[in-house]
Amino acid sequence: MAEHMVKVKLPRRVEVLSKDLEVQVKSNGHTIGTLKISKGSLDWRDGSDQLSRVLKWERFAKLAIELPRHQESAVLH
Repeated sequence: MAEHMVKVKLPRRVEVLSKDLEVQVKSNGHTIGTLKISKGSLDWRDGSDQLSRVLKWERFAKLAIELPRHQESAVLH
């Protein structure tokens, strides 16, 4: 089973204002991606990719609600 590590780089304030909140995600010591949280969206950048995938908050909420509870969805694999 993979061991995951999540590091959060917080700006001075926890409230997201003009600077995004960055979350680095690692699996078994290797970066699998970076999640950027802004006022308008979530941006995911794969560890080997230079382009971000962007989800507006409304789209993220819809996807989260559609997923089965307490289990990983096959859609995410």
